[in-house]
Amino acid sequence: MRYEKRLLITIILIYLFLGVTYSVVVPIFEAPDEVHHFFYIKHLVDTRHLPVQHPDAPALWAQEGSQPPLYYVLAAVLVRPIPTERAVDFLWENPHRNVGNPFQPGNKNYFVHTDKEKWPYRGLPLAVHVARWFSLLLGAGTLMLIHRMGQRIFPENAALRLALVAVVAFLPQYIFIHAAVTNDAMITFTATWALLLMTGILSQGVRYRRAALLGWVVGLAALSKLSGLGLIPLGFLVLLYQGRRPESTRRTWLLLLIYTGILLLTAGWWYARNYVLYHDPTGLAPMLAVVGHRDVTWTWTTILEEWRSIRWSFWGLFGWFNIPMSLRAYTLLDRLLMIIALGWAVQAYRLRFHFPPRERRMWALLLLWVGIVLASLARWTSITLGGQGRLLFPALASIAALLIVGWTVWWPRGWRNYGAFLFPLILLTLALAAPILWIAPAYAKPPRIPPDRIPSAARRVDLLFGQQIRLWAVDIPQITTHPGEPVDITLYMGKVGEIPVDYTMYIHFLGRRGEDVGQLNTFPGWGTYPTRLWKDGEVIQDHYTLTVAPHAQTPTLLRVEVGFYNLWTRQGLDVTTLDGKPTSAVVKSLRLVQKNPPQYRPQVRLYANFANELALIGMDPPPRVVHPGETFTFHLYWKALRPASASYTVFTHLIRKGNPAPIAQHDKFPLDGDYPTLAWAPGEIVKDSYTIKVPENTAPGTYELVTGMYLLQTLQRLPLVEGPANPWVENGATLMDIEVAP
Repeated sequence: MRYEKRLLITIILIYLFLGVTYSVVVPIFEAPDEVHHFFYIKHLVDTRHLPVQHPDAPALWAQEGSQPPLYYVLAAVLVRPIPTERAVDFLWENPHRNVGNPFQPGNKNYFVHTDKEKWPYRGLPLAVHVARWFSLLLGAGTLMLIHRMGQRIFPENAALRLALVAVVAFLPQYIFIHAAVTNDAMITFTATWALLLMTGILSQGVRYRRAALLGWVVGLAALSKLSGLGLIPLGFLVLLYQGRRPESTRRTWLLLLIYTGILLLTAGWWYARNYVLYHDPTGLAPMLAVVGHRDVTWTWTTILEEWRSIRWSFWGLFGWFNIPMSLRAYTLLDRLLMIIALGWAVQAYRLRFHFPPRERRMWALLLLWVGIVLASLARWTSITLGGQGRLLFPALASIAALLIVGWTVWWPRGWRNYGAFLFPLILLTLALAAPILWIAPAYAKPPRIPPDRIPSAARRVDLLFGQQIRLWAVDIPQITTHPGEPVDITLYMGKVGEIPVDYTMYIHFLGRRGEDVGQLNTFPGWGTYPTRLWKDGEVIQDHYTLTVAPHAQTPTLLRVEVGFYNLWTRQGLDVTTLDGKPTSAVVKSLRLVQKNPPQYRPQVRLYANFANELALIGMDPPPRVVHPGETFTFHLYWKALRPASASYTVFTHLIRKGNPAPIAQHDKFPLDGDYPTLAWAPGEIVKDSYTIKVPENTAPGTYELVTGMYLLQTLQRLPLVEGPANPWVENGATLMDIEVAP
């Protein structure tokens, strides 16, 4: 027993250590709805009155103002001595914040955080952390209650009791939620307490004092969160079951009366108040009016996505549901869950005829409570965006017991006690890794370096934006990319003048004809380091990964454009060189091509070699007979023989035989300038289209279609070294004859 007690204390101390770590690593108000929970507490401190919801004018407590008050009242007592008059100064919202999307790489911070929040805590940060530590202590209390429950579930096996506690204590999401300001800590504690009392009644019988205590604790649960209401009918069932004998009918009714009376005295006033204020005893109507109703058509796809969201946020999904663990961690946990579920089926089959009555009652109670909580979660998820695994925490003691039983059934009897701890150790490993690998990096500000530390590999661009921001250099390692692939971008930038507002930075990928094929709008540092925080003399080393749109047309140059604008006025900052000359905001161009190049099959095979750099290898020809005033289109297929030494212009001329002067022509850069020859890789084939209009006054006769390449700056043509040379057009290749008919 002493050994078990020491291990229990060790587990709880590890939980508290992790909880304090999470509370320090996670910036204030970066847990789900923490800001609203805290301002409920602050309202109680400031006014000594419960909040009243006005959906048309929501306050800072938002939908949480409809929540039962137990957690907030107790937390208010603790934080009351701490001055929080300047609380709103800490609500520097990130307008580009990402809420609820774990796949989006940045903007995990709901708020911008400054050094005012750092240790030693003062004012509002201290008040928030005190409330967080209160949640942590409630979580420790829950662990002790779960251990007591384990003594009834596993009365003869101390190892399973400790493993039961460890599963909960080391669950990453349990630690994260209990390191935040949230009423989930209170409902988990009170619901576990009520469940413990019910298991005691089932195993040891019921007395009037136990019925009164159960009524009081269930009342506390109903004052903690609406999900606590599910315990009320469960309490009735337990009392009815214990007093089901006919000779004890009067005693049973008295027990129910005591239970109901204490319950109403404890929590009834709150629900009566809600009815008077909102004509809704639960207060759910004004809550939904603030948080919003869900409008979704349920399909198997949406159900599976919701189930994934619930699973992930039960194991560990941090921040505002936007900081995931690694996908491998979720895959591992899902597979373990399947093994556990199968283990339960095996255990149920083994005990189908040998389930002792006391254990049968106990497990029936635990399963029934899990079912009630699941039904409540399903109902809540169907009416609003709330599919969150933490809403299962009121039934965490039951769920943990189910996990332990399903897990240990696979272990040989002699190894069962040791094997029971493997699953909690896996959770502990993830819980230890989470602050280091996933949470802290999500809120880290970008590195700041002096200008002379800019890597030499970075391409200097030296652009000024509004004479306030200097973009020193850009580092984009890729030369070629493909649709749907990520591009790594590192910007080196800093301030050169006073910056009066928080400018939004944009990175745009411009593809064929300037099509937007990728974009990012954010405060610098993925939302963590807005421009008003920048200091003189520092260069921000800001890294991003931006994915090219899968539908982007190829081949083309992918132009990377960077700029800044005022989000509220939509006014952009002018881009100039260091000496004040207007310039382009394009900082680099990449080749954007298909990963698997298309296999072109020209209708007509040709070969014309220009300077051993570029070759014409085929054509999709126009009609052989055209008329004056008509327009015809054709395609040419070019192949790069080696890297081009310049960006060449293609000419296509319609000439009369014997006369080099074109009667019509179409000269242009390849793909209308979107894919110049300098970008072509050796062996690459480029298909391009050309359109020529036959003049109205063109005389009937036979004409020739001729093509070639030249350097626009000098008009010097590339020499035709092999191919169908045209006798009248210098370095021109003959494509075909075209008849102009009257």
